[in-house]
Amino acid sequence: MLNDIVVHVPADRPADGLVDCAVSVAKAFDAHLDGIVCTYQPINPAVVVGASAAYYAAVNQYNTDNDEAAARLDQFEIAARAAGITHGARSICDTPVLANESLSEISRLYDLCVVPQPDRTKPGHQDPLPESILFNSGKPLLMVPYIHSGPMRLDRMLICWDGGRQAARAVHDAMPFLRRAKTIDVLAVNEDEEEVGQATTDALLAHLLRHDLAATAHHFTSPPTNIHNTILSLAADIGADMLVMGGYGHSRLREFILGGVTRGIFKTLTLPALISH
Repeated sequence: MLNDIVVHVPADRPADGLVDCAVSVAKAFDAHLDGIVCTYQPINPAVVVGASAAYYAAVNQYNTDNDEAAARLDQFEIAARAAGITHGARSICDTPVLANESLSEISRLYDLCVVPQPDRTKPGHQDPLPESILFNSGKPLLMVPYIHSGPMRLDRMLICWDGGRQAARAVHDAMPFLRRAKTIDVLAVNEDEEEVGQATTDALLAHLLRHDLAATAHHFTSPPTNIHNTILSLAADIGADMLVMGGYGHSRLREFILGGVTRGIFKTLTLPALISH
């Protein structure tokens, strides 16, 4: 079950869809919901080795202020009170790197983290936060597209399945949602039974059935660079309300970078997605 949820509300852009989505999920599961807004402190060029004036200007143009944060928290609390859910609200303030590290640590203490999809047309310091939470919190995240509006529907779930550990983790984390769904679909792209071994799509369907969850399988082929579009195309065709998928990354000097499909989903997401690593 989902007993406590946290939503990371951006201070520098509209958050109506994100807040409505988080509040509706908390209400559906009778869960406690905390809203957190972060204000990012200016970066002191004296502590950035070799920082040029251009670099200093670029990283500081996205800084937020306390008035923006307060307005977003007010918006969140009004929505939470109207929905009649238990909730809390707080803000933190730090430099971008330290702030996103703190937010990831905070997220470890919740069953689900709700985050906004980065908007490439409006870059900000919070853009790396979903990636940081995905790899560092140990908890699933629910990414809400910046085009989303209104409360979240929970009728039709689309599971993206490749037999991997991350996909298995996502299915496990999504069980509260899957049990509420009226329809469950499973998508396998370029499935190679020799490669996935025992964890085939048919085996997943049997696993779900043992949980009294019936699902329909869809098999597609796609160039590796277009898999994320194949996923989103099927989601649109069947009217899916939420994606369930593993979030993949590659380690680089103890840091993670998103794998191709995950990166594509982060950039082009059109419906809420529960992503686990």
